[in-house]
This record gives sequence, structure tokens and C-alpha cells, in this order.
Amino acid sequence: MVKYGFMLAAPILAMLLVAPPTKAELARYVYPLAKPIRCPKILIDTKEAPDLQAWAETARSLATSWFPQLCQLLATEEFKRPKSLRFVFRAKQDAPAYCAGDEISFSAEWVRKYPDDLGIVIHELTHVVQAYPANKNDVGWLVEGIADYTRWWRYEPEAPRTRIDFSRASYRDAYRTTAAWLAWTSQRYDLRLVPALDRNLRRAEDPMPTFVKFTGKTADALWAEFREASQPKR
Repeated sequence: MVKYGFMLAAPILAMLLVAPPTKAELARYVYPLAKPIRCPKILIDTKEAPDLQAWAETARSLATSWFPQLCQLLATEEFKRPKSLRFVFRAKQDAPAYCAGDEISFSAEWVRKYPDDLGIVIHELTHVVQAYPANKNDVGWLVEGIADYTRWWRYEPEAPRTRIDFSRASYRDAYRTTAAWLAWTSQRYDLRLVPALDRNLRRAEDPMPTFVKFTGKTADALWAEFREASQPKR
């Protein structure tokens, strides 16, 4: 026992002799948390799909608990929550779900086919929190990427990942591809990146300079690095 204690003492002593990290260095790895905002009242409309009432109640419970967390994960200092939200279930709808203002519409057919897909609630609820103004820059891909980032890397971090075909993919593909790139870049460089991009979009600003500000590299350079890091090890 004494022998092992002596062996451990050297590296511990070496660690103590190293200067502690500065606040600026620590800040890179501390995810900024805004204040939680209580979820608005959620109204449910299942007239076109009464058999989904139980699923709708589960979705309402999930949204109620996750709305404050989503507000913390993004730059919501000046966000004004809607007075209420509506979850509408439609018998005929092409998209699995979509958000329009304070209303989220769900495809009844999709919910029946994939009842375990509660992550769709988080994605659309993120759009409610985003509530970005019009932006003259091309930012639609980033809006959807952030929504999938909160879903796949915050709500469902253990879910299987879709393999990216880098021969055709781009960081501007939106959804999971953009989300995977944002997650990798945030972990590699600075966890404040996504909230900073969110703040750009809330102010209708061009978000591209923010990549350089937080990583020292352009979005194109970060994508090339992400692509290289994602290749199978030989």
C-alpha cells in the first residue's frame, strides 16, 4: 500500500505545480445557461385523430418539462414566450411535423407509425423558442441544424446516428448533418458556439463570422476538419 501511494504522489505533485486554468480557458468548456422560462399552457386538438389523445398528453408533458431547458440551452435573454401553444394532430399532412408561430402540427399518420418518436416534439419545440426574425442571409440550414442539435445531442444523446456520406454532404444540408457538425465543432473548440449562433439569428445577423470568432477557422475549414476526423481509422 505504501509502495502504490508513493508511485501516485509524483504525478499528483506535478499536477499541483501546473498553473490552474484561467477563467477564459474554463469558459470555453462551460455551456452557457440562460435563465429557464416556464412553458406556456399547451392546448391539444385531436379532433382529426382522437385515438392519439394519450400520445398527445405524453407530448404535452415532455414539452412542459423541456421548454425551460431549451430556453437555457439557447440565447434567450430577450425571448418573449407565447401566451400559449397549440398541438394539432392532422389526418392528412405531408411533413411529420412543422411549427408555425405558437402552433405545432403533427401528422397523425406519422405518430401512429412511429409512436416512439418523441424527439420530434423537441425539434419543433426548439422552433417555438427560436422565433427568429427574417434574415437577409441564407440561414435556413442553420435554423434546422440547431433544432436537430438540441434534439439529437441534448435530448437524445444516446440515439443511433445517421452515417454521413461525405462525398455528397455539406454543412449546409441542415438537420442531422448540420447538427452533427455543430456538435463536433462545439466539443472540439467552444461549447458557447451554438448559443452564440442562436444570438446572431435572433438579431437577424450573419452568423458566419461567429465561426471564426469562436474557433479561429471558417465554416468551410471546420467542415473539412470534421470530415477528416470522421473518417474510419486505418
